[in-house]
Amino acid sequence: MAKEIEVKDGAKISHRMYKNRVALPDDVKKQVAEEMNKTLAASLDTYSQAKFAHWNVKGLNFYQLHLVFDTVAKVIFKQIDPIAERITQLGGVANGTVRQSAATSSIPSYNIEAVNGTEHLTALADSLGKYCGLMREVSSKIDDLGDKPSADFFNQLIVDAEEELYFLESHMEAGNVQ
Repeated sequence: MAKEIEVKDGAKISHRMYKNRVALPDDVKKQVAEEMNKTLAASLDTYSQAKFAHWNVKGLNFYQLHLVFDTVAKVIFKQIDPIAERITQLGGVANGTVRQSAATSSIPSYNIEAVNGTEHLTALADSLGKYCGLMREVSSKIDDLGDKPSADFFNQLIVDAEEELYFLESHMEAGNVQ
């Protein structure tokens, strides 16, 4: 039997699975839950980074960017609970504490030296772009595992997150985006 608790960077990560009647093989449910936990950690990290930008942006266009960053945070925040609940629907444990997320997130650390709008736009767009890429990767893996409903679930989350990425990138010069 696989180890149920892993310690990573001081955080305890549970790999426990609960029996349920979801019509998927147990090994598929476990793999899907593990993949979805990657996005749970990344969503919590990306949310906190958007709030950091919202709280700390200064300078020209402060108010507009303050609102834009808060909107990004709200959209990502709305994704956290459904991701966690989908993990538990499959019988997994949603590893979503701050410590667990910090220990397992694949999102790069935020540039806490950012002050002005351009610096925050760049930092947040980089993080949100990584989040969107991870969601696409996880959705594809889940689809390959044969859990089409969970893959479809991710597709709308991807569209919503990529819309926010588009809004951030639209504030930057086109030369910096491509």
